[in-house]
Amino acid sequence: MQRTSETLPEIRLILELISKGNSLTDTLTTLIEYLESKSNDMFCSILLLDEEGRLRNGAAPHLPEEYVRLTDGALIGPNVGSCGAAAYHNQQVVVTDIETDPLWKDFKDVALRFGLRACWSTPIRSSTGAVLGTFAIYYHEPCAPTEFHEQLIEQAVYLAAIAIEHVKIEQDLYKSEQESSRLRQQLLEAIESLTEGFAIYDAEDRLVMCNSKYMEVYRESADLLVPGRRFEDHIRVSAYRGQVADAVGREEEWVQERVRQHQNPSGSFRQQLGNGRWLMISEHKTAEGGISGVRTDITQQVLYEEKLRRSIHLIESIRTLLSQYISDANPDQVFEDLLHTFLNISESEAGFIVEVQKSEEGTYQLIPRANCFRPVGSETGECEVGLQHAAREFFEQQKLFERIVSSKEALIIDESHDDRPAGYAMQDGAAGCMKSFLVLPVVSQGELTGVAGLANRPAGYDASFVEFLKPLLVTAGTLLTAYRNEVRRQENERALQESEERFSKVFQFNPMGKVILSFNTGRVIDVNESFLKTTLYSREQIIGKTIHELKLFSETGSWDEILHRVHENDMVYEQETPFCINDGIKRIIQCSACMIESADEPLLLLMVKDITEQKQTEELNRQMQVQLQHSQKMKAIGQLAAGVAHEFNNILVGINLNADLLLLTPEHEIPEGFREPLRDIQKSGERAAELVKQLLAFGRKKAANTAWFDVNTLISSHQKMMQRILGKSVTLILNLCPDTGLVWGDEGEIEQALMNLVVNARDAMPEGGVLRIQTQNVNVTEKMVADHAECLPGAYTLMSVTDNGCGMAPEIVSHIFEPFFTTKPVTEGTGLGLSTVQRNLTEIGGFITVASEPGGGSEFQVYLPQHQRVNVKDQEETEAVAEEPVTGGSETILVCDDEPTVLSTVSALLERLGYTVIRALGPEEAIDAAARQEQQISLLCTDFNMPAMNGEQLVRRLTQVRPGLKVIYLSGIAEKIPESAIVNGSKVIQKPTKMGELAHAIRGMLDEGTQQEK
Repeated sequence: MQRTSETLPEIRLILELISKGNSLTDTLTTLIEYLESKSNDMFCSILLLDEEGRLRNGAAPHLPEEYVRLTDGALIGPNVGSCGAAAYHNQQVVVTDIETDPLWKDFKDVALRFGLRACWSTPIRSSTGAVLGTFAIYYHEPCAPTEFHEQLIEQAVYLAAIAIEHVKIEQDLYKSEQESSRLRQQLLEAIESLTEGFAIYDAEDRLVMCNSKYMEVYRESADLLVPGRRFEDHIRVSAYRGQVADAVGREEEWVQERVRQHQNPSGSFRQQLGNGRWLMISEHKTAEGGISGVRTDITQQVLYEEKLRRSIHLIESIRTLLSQYISDANPDQVFEDLLHTFLNISESEAGFIVEVQKSEEGTYQLIPRANCFRPVGSETGECEVGLQHAAREFFEQQKLFERIVSSKEALIIDESHDDRPAGYAMQDGAAGCMKSFLVLPVVSQGELTGVAGLANRPAGYDASFVEFLKPLLVTAGTLLTAYRNEVRRQENERALQESEERFSKVFQFNPMGKVILSFNTGRVIDVNESFLKTTLYSREQIIGKTIHELKLFSETGSWDEILHRVHENDMVYEQETPFCINDGIKRIIQCSACMIESADEPLLLLMVKDITEQKQTEELNRQMQVQLQHSQKMKAIGQLAAGVAHEFNNILVGINLNADLLLLTPEHEIPEGFREPLRDIQKSGERAAELVKQLLAFGRKKAANTAWFDVNTLISSHQKMMQRILGKSVTLILNLCPDTGLVWGDEGEIEQALMNLVVNARDAMPEGGVLRIQTQNVNVTEKMVADHAECLPGAYTLMSVTDNGCGMAPEIVSHIFEPFFTTKPVTEGTGLGLSTVQRNLTEIGGFITVASEPGGGSEFQVYLPQHQRVNVKDQEETEAVAEEPVTGGSETILVCDDEPTVLSTVSALLERLGYTVIRALGPEEAIDAAARQEQQISLLCTDFNMPAMNGEQLVRRLTQVRPGLKVIYLSGIAEKIPESAIVNGSKVIQKPTKMGELAHAIRGMLDEGTQQEK
């Protein structure tokens, strides 16, 4: 490395190069060559930093060209070689050995290829400290800078910065001039493109420039708008040429005022030109003391403002017109006010308003409502009088009116234009006074309601003016409609007043109670006298109260239901509901309600009719009808039961009496095993006979066989039978009080009632359960028999039948004693069981009650009346008498019956008892047999109900030939035998009879005859 101490280059050298206009490359190259001349093995380079942060080659005359090309454009960074790092950190970077330094790891191959080993790089800074580029020194051997190198680098960086910054300043200046020229051109173009006129005057008030729009505004004096021309000269010529409307007649005065205004601008102002256009002038002082001015054409704005002013005036006139209509007590004043409004808005001299009314036949009628005339500049009254009538005379020509009616369009007639319709000529008197004429149809909701006529408007009439008047025409149509409505309203008011008087009389004196309520609040507004009489309230107690407060409807939901139905259907008609009047008295009313439309609020008219007595009468009639129907049903069922009982009795006669006959057979003749079944047959026959009695009792064909009996004995004797009825799944528990007294009644009916209750209990326990039957003595009070009119207080035997089955709902319990009511299928129940039980108990002075609830089982309580004077001993004696031995005889008895089984059985029984029996199958055989029989016939035993001839008729035939013949009637329906048949001590025996009963009756009657003979 060669070192020298020669003097470093002076600043003057670089400044000379710059001043000569050399390029930056030449200047930097000269600088490097001079520096490299100071050391033979030293290579220098200057790199310039661009706007993208890349280093570009500035000057490197002796570095290899390939190396320069490869490193040109490198981005600066913390590890981008010596130059890239120096520019990035803005500080000197010294690399003594490129091969080992990490800053060169990405570039050392390139540097080593060209033999470069050391590189010291220093940033070149501007006067503000910004990095402009880098100055680098290369060596082919690793080495570090000396003091000489440091001085050399410092001076080189300083001189390079001067050269680079000088070039940059020149470049920026050139760019600034280019931008200024571009902006100046854009400004001129912008000024030229303005829609407003623009001009600039200098401090001496001479025109500097103006755009084409400015020249267009002042087209009449555009020849004066040249640069250098004074403002005063221009406006003076414009004023005298009539270009400015304000300057006409006072040109010089106006010029002086305008110059002072121009030189001392204070904002914007308007100026009307002679051609009718309007300008908005805005002028301002410039920084150089000149004036800039803007001219804006605001003609459309001024016209719009004028139109707006007129529209505001129109709206204000309409508002005033409406206010006057509202405040005027006399509705007819609307026509005068409307006409004056038309005249004021149009500035017309005369006018009229007529109302158009359409008749029922479809023809139109004109009714004059207002006339007005106010001529301008008239010196005599002739024209006034002529004009007053001219418009009306012209309009009232029929053809013109028809045209207005058919078209509903405005008609414009102007003397200056020949546009009058053919055939429409003005009268001579009107022609000189009426210059122009406008007819305006007043339409409301598509209907012609009036016509307005205007005459002699200074500016004349045209379509645009008619369009301008449309809001007033709409208002006129509204007012005419309102006028008509007001007239109708007054008429309706009078009619309403008369109607209200009639309604008040109808309301107050109506026999039906009426109430008017507020539908929103529910409070009573008015009531009539009938309502007060119905409810026993005074007017003061009701007015202002709500229905809920008065508690008139005893059922909570009744009133709410009425309101709901009225809300949906607008009315409720004759709804029956319970009603609670004063002091809590309950009544039944027929209620009707309807909405009444009212201007203030919806009202509800409530009409009330007390139908309590009517309902009571209807209920009484209904009960009587039910009783009649029940009676008819019972009659039909009784007839059926009587027929069934008659036939069944005949069957039972054969069964029961044959069983009795077999039991009379000596014991050694009948096997022991047969006697028990025979007794069962006998008992079953007796039970069947009791069932027949029930059928006859139900049909009212048999009087109850009442006697004193022991309830406990009845229940105990049927325990096995009841258990068989209940089945194995139901447990029967008896709890019988041993001290129960005898009861009075028909034992068979009570047995049947017990069986009925047992069967019902079984059906209520399909899954099994427990049935309890218990008896006890009870003392029934008057309160307990209050609901049972046929019963008396006193001692009763209570028989309770209780199950734990499914139970019954209250609505079922309330009907179970009604005839034909049943919850069983049609094939399983008739609905007669419990009704028969209740009726039978009622007949003997007893009663029955029931307590049940769903899932809780049922308890039936049967109350049977007692008689304490009869004891068990008496009963036993009675029974002993009934069981006396059967006796017979040897007399001859004629037996007659139309049933072979009955005939055979009765005959065999009597023969067994020793009697001689003559058998007759029917009345004819009996008559024949009696005629053939020569011996005495002691007694006739005959059926009563036989075809062709009954028992009474048979007896009459036989007694004719055999007077004194004893007669015993055997009948399934003993009650049907008339008293006329009971002669000579005749007796009646109810089928099926027991053997003992029949034998005793026959023996008694025969013995009675023998005693009489003795």
